[in-house]
Formats: sequence, C-alpha cells, structure tokens
Amino acid sequence: MFPRRRPPLRRRPNRRPQQSKAQQILQHAHHLMENEEYAQAAKIFERLAYGARQRGMLRQAPRLFLQAGQAYLLSKNTEKGSELIWKSLKMLAHARRWPALQRTGQRVTGELIEHGYPELAQEIERWLQETLPENIEDIRQPGRFRQAKPPQLPLKCPSCGGPIRSDEVEWADATTAICPYCGSGLRDEKF
Repeated sequence: MFPRRRPPLRRRPNRRPQQSKAQQILQHAHHLMENEEYAQAAKIFERLAYGARQRGMLRQAPRLFLQAGQAYLLSKNTEKGSELIWKSLKMLAHARRWPALQRTGQRVTGELIEHGYPELAQEIERWLQETLPENIEDIRQPGRFRQAKPPQLPLKCPSCGGPIRSDEVEWADATTAICPYCGSGLRDEKF
C-alpha cells in the first residue's frame, strides 16, 4: 500500500530567548536581594561588577558595583559597602556620565540617610558638589532622549530581574531604554 504520511512537525512558539549564564546569575542575585539575603547577593554583584568592568561593559559595571555596595551595607559590612559605592560613583565621574552621576548620587545619599549612614551620605554630597559640573542641565549625554511623556517601563528587567527606575535609565531611542544591569533593551508594552 501507500506509505503513511507523517503530519507536519509543529514548531513550539518562541517564548523567550535563552538567558545567558551571566543573566541567570544576575537574576539569582536580584532574587537574593528581594529575600533579604544581602551577604550572598553582595558577593555575586561584586563578582559580576568586576567581570563587567574587565569585559569593558562600562555602562553596567557602575550599577553592579553600586548594587554590591548597597547589599554589603545592608548586610552590615560597612567598609566593603562604602568602598564599592565609591567605586561606582567614581567610575561614572571618570566616564563623564554627569546626568547618571547626579541621579545616582541623589538616590544613594537619600538611601544612605534612610538606612542610618548619614556621615557617608554627607561625604558623598560634598564630593558630588565638587565633582559635578556647574551647569549639568546644559550637558546632554548621548543615549539620553528627552520625552514629553516617557513610556511605561516594566518594574523589573525581563532578562535579569533587576529593578527598573524609569527616571534613572538611559534611553537608546524614544521607545527603548537600556537595563542598567544587563544592557538589555526595555520597551513599553504598547510598542
């Protein structure tokens, strides 16, 4: 008789691209932070930060150093935490990323005061006043788009799980922001 025809193979719908090992580790570190396992998260963020710096990922490294510093402070390792926060801020200053330095500095000093580190906050505020250019509003950083109403971004990066603050991200274009942790593109769900 005739051979039986096989039904055509069904393709599974593409759900999401496979995460890289670094993104999986980063997602795990964010999960540890959410669960208040700060000491473990701090070590992972620190390792990722040094790795990002070594690979030339100079947009992500300062944020990872900052996250590591905050995790160390929350785990009561004040010396290591303040060291990494300073490293983050100085990397932004060295790269002349003034708007990012200003936004990050303001947020960090507020959080330091909130968590009981007013001396460190004051020290950072003094350094920011000395370091930031006078007319920071006049400085336009590449990759920063001014919008009447910015798109609504997800609260967490879908790739690495990092918390997203729409007022602190850098924009690749009018509808796409860049995750400060992993560099993935973030878009408004409407687009």
